[in-house]
Amino acid sequence: MRSEYFDYYVEQLEKVFCFSYERHISLKYVESAISKSSFFRSIETDELSSVEYINEKQLLKSVFPFMDESSFNASTYNSCMWAAEAYIWIQSKTKQTFEAIFLYIPLEEMYKLFVAYHEMDFSHIVDEFVDRQNKKSVLSILLKNYKISVRTLSNETGISYNTLMDLKTRRRDISKLNVSSALKLANRFNVRPETLAELRQGE
Repeated sequence: MRSEYFDYYVEQLEKVFCFSYERHISLKYVESAISKSSFFRSIETDELSSVEYINEKQLLKSVFPFMDESSFNASTYNSCMWAAEAYIWIQSKTKQTFEAIFLYIPLEEMYKLFVAYHEMDFSHIVDEFVDRQNKKSVLSILLKNYKISVRTLSNETGISYNTLMDLKTRRRDISKLNVSSALKLANRFNVRPETLAELRQGE
């Protein structure tokens, strides 16, 4: 992420959060839409062609295509503004996908963390994310979120139980998994392979 665009990235994410917050749009939907958005993926990888030209209406239309364009305005909310900057700080420092970041700190929880963290330096929320990431793999979180056992996942994907246990506990580097197995896992949980592998973006 290029530092000269940092404030711009925060401003755009603020718009998405404030708009969805005011209209009570599902937070899970917002996380998914941001994760799939070409604009926010360009932030992850520093591909600036779309960053330089998108305007507020284009951004909101791309994230909320089911909404009437005439409604594309919203008040500002302190928790949304803080959450936007927190996520941009985390992405800029860790280079993880927004999809991975939302797995460790979902938007609903980030809004709650506003109370405890909003008067602190943003380095503290980055440290919180890193601490959570160090304790659990993405695969571990996905298994819990989907309420799937390692044995069941092994039966569904054909990947051995021992291999999955090693990946879950990080005894084996998931980024070294063969392409076919990695795609099976990513497709099973509907996430990007680079999210599952916890790859650093834009490097």
